[in-house]
Amino acid sequence: HGNRNAGVRVKNGEVTVSNFGEVIVISTGASQPLSNVSKTVNIIDEIEIRDRNEISLIGALATVPGFRVQQLGGFGRTASIKTRGLRNQDTAVLIDGFRVRDPAAITGDASPFLSDITLSSGGRIEVLRGSGSSVYGTNAIGGVIDFRSAEPKRGINGQFAGEYGSLGMSRYSGNMTAGTSDGKAGFTVGASRTAFTEGIDGEDDANNNSYRGRVDFNPFAKTHISGRFFISDAFVRLNSGPDTLGTLPGIATIITADPGANFLPDANDPDNLQRSDIFSGQISLTQIVDSKLVLTAGYQGLRTSRKNENGGRGSGFQPFGGVQKSTFDGQIHTLNAKAEWSPIVNNLVTVGYEFEAEKYGNEGVGPFASNDFLTRVNQSSNTIFVQNLLGLFGDRLQFAGGFRAQFFALELPVFSVNNAPYNILTLNSPPTSYTFDGATSYFFNSTGTKIRAHVGNGYRVPSLYERFGSFYSSFSQNFTALGDPNLKPERTIAFDAGLEQNLAGDRLRLSATYFYTKLINTIGYANAVPDIGSTARPFGGYFNNEGGIARGAEFSGDMKIFHDLSVFSSYTYTNSDQRESQVTGSGVLKTLGIADHQFSIVATKRFGSRFSLNFDFASSSSYLAPIFSNSIFSTRIYRFDGIRKGDLTGRYEIPVLAERLRLVLFGTLENAFGNEYYENGFRTNGRTGRVGAGFSF
Repeated sequence: HGNRNAGVRVKNGEVTVSNFGEVIVISTGASQPLSNVSKTVNIIDEIEIRDRNEISLIGALATVPGFRVQQLGGFGRTASIKTRGLRNQDTAVLIDGFRVRDPAAITGDASPFLSDITLSSGGRIEVLRGSGSSVYGTNAIGGVIDFRSAEPKRGINGQFAGEYGSLGMSRYSGNMTAGTSDGKAGFTVGASRTAFTEGIDGEDDANNNSYRGRVDFNPFAKTHISGRFFISDAFVRLNSGPDTLGTLPGIATIITADPGANFLPDANDPDNLQRSDIFSGQISLTQIVDSKLVLTAGYQGLRTSRKNENGGRGSGFQPFGGVQKSTFDGQIHTLNAKAEWSPIVNNLVTVGYEFEAEKYGNEGVGPFASNDFLTRVNQSSNTIFVQNLLGLFGDRLQFAGGFRAQFFALELPVFSVNNAPYNILTLNSPPTSYTFDGATSYFFNSTGTKIRAHVGNGYRVPSLYERFGSFYSSFSQNFTALGDPNLKPERTIAFDAGLEQNLAGDRLRLSATYFYTKLINTIGYANAVPDIGSTARPFGGYFNNEGGIARGAEFSGDMKIFHDLSVFSSYTYTNSDQRESQVTGSGVLKTLGIADHQFSIVATKRFGSRFSLNFDFASSSSYLAPIFSNSIFSTRIYRFDGIRKGDLTGRYEIPVLAERLRLVLFGTLENAFGNEYYENGFRTNGRTGRVGAGFSF
């Protein structure tokens, strides 16, 4: 993967915004040369995204070491990222440094919207593998993904393209950037529409409209202002989930998955659909006080909405009596400010404050008045954080240390009916979350060797649903409590250590990393739990318990074999176990959905300045996943074959108008080997193709 980044930096007492080569932000939240980074990072730059012709964030991340990426049923459908053997909610997702998550999700993470983030306006993806909570807060237990906007360029540049392919696929995208000749102001804007009118079973209609923009302005030599937005508007027809088939063995038996013999894959559900929208608007201000002190302040307003509609058609459990509709709305307002102080050369001290307010709303409408309900919940927090970066011996020795404390405040939920749960509770302030983090590295100039180590504890804020979740019965027209307002934040401790070796004049970079994560305090669900004061929980609910352990090793090689051939390859071994089985009674402690072995390769060959050929391949060993039986109302564990997916992309550019305009022809063959596999029992695309053309200027 490439390792390029850019951002706001101080040079000669002035704000500059430009490319710095191998400079990244994700490791510490501050611009830092890659050679100084003491944590485990990957950068997927704009060139690699273009060469691979990736259309979604999920697709671009599939080859990152330690990442288990799944999408259940094709474009636009439920996607998940499990980092280093951990859970879906243990990876934080950012857009330009601000957290993006769905406060209306059960675990309050970004999973419901992962499949809605498409790539349309350049930029890059920065990845931190390992604990990042001291810098990025909640959910950054296993890793952090930051989708960063492309910077404005001087002059006028842009590209427009159209693409068509299998499964009724069509895609139109374009972006443009313009900047003044003195670099004082500029903007970048991009848009795309991606649609699949057929999908895997011929009726899986899905489409996404995405918009992204950025404005940068330097009104004074020491002042930088930036505004950014991201919008996604998506629609997808959902299928009924997989089901068991035939006579099933006992719950303790692992079943080797055989479609049509012992399980039924997902099936078409003609009246089940979802509309989802996400909006992120940001503004930031950077002010240089002097050569040692820089002040930064920023705000993000985030809004999410998911609207589900399902009728009585389809297999498995379906709504009774007509169409059921539900809406999940969320808002998060984030305000932060920080001061970066350099008391001496190669020492950066950061002190900051963050305020976050989140709102969650759920509304249900059914065919009868008794089906209608409404829930509203609010939560806010105040956070202080401090970090110190120190370089010694000509920056060969690096230290990074951080501390973060988050204090919470809750409000009682509002329900649309009488006898609502929690309304007789006296709320106490939830426990405060404290996070520590430390990393160090040393670079040996004589051998090109870097050793590094990183230890940190992570946390996840209990979601509003876990605190105040409820079950609504249309028959009794009452809510029943499931949540616990007094839940403690989830806590983890993680450690990783690695070795990096540069060879052949830096044309070959090898890396090996050992990682270990212990989930000390997690949030689980049980059918029998204590009541909350006088609020009963007869159908079970959420409670704090102990989690599992994930450990393993990552190996990678980044090779520039010739000036026109680059290869990145990785292998990951993961051993992830739970303290208690995820399927009660099965006796299986192995974490479900996690493969022991994963392998990836990304190879790009250039033929002159016009033609490039890219091949990326991802594979994994078999893994275990649960399927719920609609016939015996019980869950069985299946063993599924791993993924074997290789994509081939070609790109050819034809100069027009003395290089000022280029005609671009490109095409992608996905799943080139035609491997048939299932993700947790959901079907995946077979061999498909798409071709396109466009102009760049």
